[in-house]
Amino acid sequence: MNNDENTPWQYKPSGGTATAPPPVLAPAPAAPPAPPSAGGPVTWVASEYIDHDRGAGWYVLLILGVAILSTIVYFLTKDYFAIGTIVIVGVIVGFVAGKKPRQLNYELSASGIRIGDKLYSFGLFKSFSIVKDGALSSIQLTPIKRFMPPVSAYYAAGDEEKIVDTIGAYLPYEERGLDAIDRLSRRLRF
Repeated sequence: MNNDENTPWQYKPSGGTATAPPPVLAPAPAAPPAPPSAGGPVTWVASEYIDHDRGAGWYVLLILGVAILSTIVYFLTKDYFAIGTIVIVGVIVGFVAGKKPRQLNYELSASGIRIGDKLYSFGLFKSFSIVKDGALSSIQLTPIKRFMPPVSAYYAAGDEEKIVDTIGAYLPYEERGLDAIDRLSRRLRF
């Protein structure tokens, strides 16, 4: 028997002598994140989303759409609960459409992106893309988690280079277009 009683179990071939266990390799320390090119945090102020001008005609079309959809559902199902749900959703859409966007403070630093009071670590995202929409552009961060929604940060055109350089130090760029929901919401000016 081996004199060292603190060693883990060892394999003894049929010859009877014990072999030394393979050396235990320590994991390599994680590399620190790449520093941003500007050297410090990048900050800016921008709208939380694009504010589309909706005149009275937009609200009239919303009311007509809700009325037509409610009528169709009534004749197909005779279900008052479904009609009530459609009307309530229409009212909620009308109120949300009338809400004006807030001006938020954005900050990029080594710890992640801060939007307002909420900090998102770069470890939550797998890539970023640039989405152009009229006068405003936005950085869209694609999350690693399946059910986490993408995070968007709007910025002025003059800030694009320093923002893209800073995020590019932490996340890879991915060319991405607008998905079907984004195209529909822009078409409906919502």
